[in-house]
Amino acid sequence: MVEITANDCKLVIIDAWNKLAKKCDGSPTFRYPDNDVEAFLSTIWTVSRGVSGTALDLQVAIDSEGGLHISTGTPGIMPILEHQLLAEKTVTIDCWIHTMPLVKAYFTEMTWQTIRTWSSAMKSVIVLGENEYLAYDINTKIAKKVYYGLLTEAGPEEPEEDDWEAWDYGEAVTEMGEEE
Repeated sequence: MVEITANDCKLVIIDAWNKLAKKCDGSPTFRYPDNDVEAFLSTIWTVSRGVSGTALDLQVAIDSEGGLHISTGTPGIMPILEHQLLAEKTVTIDCWIHTMPLVKAYFTEMTWQTIRTWSSAMKSVIVLGENEYLAYDINTKIAKKVYYGLLTEAGPEEPEEDDWEAWDYGEAVTEMGEEE
């Protein structure tokens, strides 16, 4: 069995980014992901699970110049971007994407803290979970939560579920990471 390293993951993500940038003329829309962006997000999630059979804490940031920054195992925003922002360079972050090791896509207190700290230099945040993601537009505060799965008609032994009608997004966001 060939062991996949963090560097291998980075190469796969760079390749997926180049394909996405080409399809979108260098300007993919991360605030409201379409199918092409969702394929890129799926690649990030998949490689985050493929390193030595363990979940990899993976972050990807796309800057305003189309630059791709990838970090593994670093909490919060990546040091290279933090350095650029603290040096008052004109770079902004179009999107900060990170994986959640516990497979649910939600904002932790660290995510909210990063958003509060860097909101003037960051446009959007996407957190990835297994078969789901949460995309957040920092300026408008509009979020998009997506779940992937199979939907089948309930059989006679399976009760129908009305979860989608009863689900309160605002309450879910509050439960996942309350602001002060």
